[in-house]
Amino acid sequence: MIYNDFKGDKVSVLGFGTMRLPMDENGNIDYTEGERMTAAAMEGGVTYFDTAYRYHGGEAENFCGRVISKYPRESYMLADKLPTWLCKTIDDAEKIFEEQLKKCNVDYFDFYLLHNVDEETWPNIEKLDLISFVSRKKSDGLARHIGLSVHCKPALLEEVLKKHGDTLEFVQIQLNYFDWEYQNAKELYSIARRYDKPVIVMEPLRGGMLAKLPSAEARRLVDDAARKSGDRTEAYPSYALRYAQQLEGVMCTLSGMSDLQQMQDNIKTSSGPLLSHEQLEAISQAGLLLQSDMIIPCTGCNYCFECPAEIKIPKLFSWYNEAAARGFHYIWGSLSKQYEELGPNAGSCIGCGNCESHCPQKIEIISLLKKLDRKYTELKNSGE
Repeated sequence: MIYNDFKGDKVSVLGFGTMRLPMDENGNIDYTEGERMTAAAMEGGVTYFDTAYRYHGGEAENFCGRVISKYPRESYMLADKLPTWLCKTIDDAEKIFEEQLKKCNVDYFDFYLLHNVDEETWPNIEKLDLISFVSRKKSDGLARHIGLSVHCKPALLEEVLKKHGDTLEFVQIQLNYFDWEYQNAKELYSIARRYDKPVIVMEPLRGGMLAKLPSAEARRLVDDAARKSGDRTEAYPSYALRYAQQLEGVMCTLSGMSDLQQMQDNIKTSSGPLLSHEQLEAISQAGLLLQSDMIIPCTGCNYCFECPAEIKIPKLFSWYNEAAARGFHYIWGSLSKQYEELGPNAGSCIGCGNCESHCPQKIEIISLLKKLDRKYTELKNSGE
């Protein structure tokens, strides 16, 4: 495992994110598999573990409290986040923070972040002075390091760091070789570095998309680069992780792993070597190809889970992107029939807007669901 030093802490370049923990057949966290993954992480040298108040409907913190906290406290660093959008008063923030400590079964957090800072949440953060709130937690020894997780435009990050750069110690951003240009990751990264803030990377595989590459031409480019370099491991997730990990100033790259094999593969990747110039060039070109092929930039974060129509929006978007990458032709069956059998689908949308208000990617979900429904009606009429 490769490590970075952060104020005396030995931070593993790979972080275990708990947003996509393994699930059992009933849709609950699979603790048996999760414990195996955690044991492998500890044995493989992972020191950074990341969770949040709303992950897995609030159960991810309980997982940390039951599984991760069994290990010696000095053997791991735990990061948690304040759900700023749920805080109407400072008392709300206090209650949530105390609840988080209790659920995670720890006396302090090593890293504590303001969660999902964007143009909509920032006015409330300023109104309640939540920067001072997390700063007090640090002074009280309840949060060793404080920072923020952003899904904002570059101008807002510039404003925040200009005003609070002396207080905030690090920045967490969505960064991968697809979003480097597509979602202004390059600009956010550059601003963080200009203010000398270490970067925590989230979504390095973009919700798993870069582990599969839904584009034949993009896969060909990466396959060629892997073959020429003599890589014998499955290259797609490895290349995406290493792309983020070797950027200057990146302290840790989070991966929301869902099974033991992913954990083992990512630990191996995070032990080196770095990507060559030719490999970097190949995946940069692959990213440009994906921009033209990618239909919906959904990361599968599932913040839209409170859909009153019970549409599984991330699953539907992922499935649609895969179908688009195949040219909407599936030789083993009917795409339109599979779509109709999904249960509540895009045609079930009531247009309430609840999903869009929670989407970190600012996707126009309602209009896209209408587009999807029209597309599958078209496929049905054509016999696909």
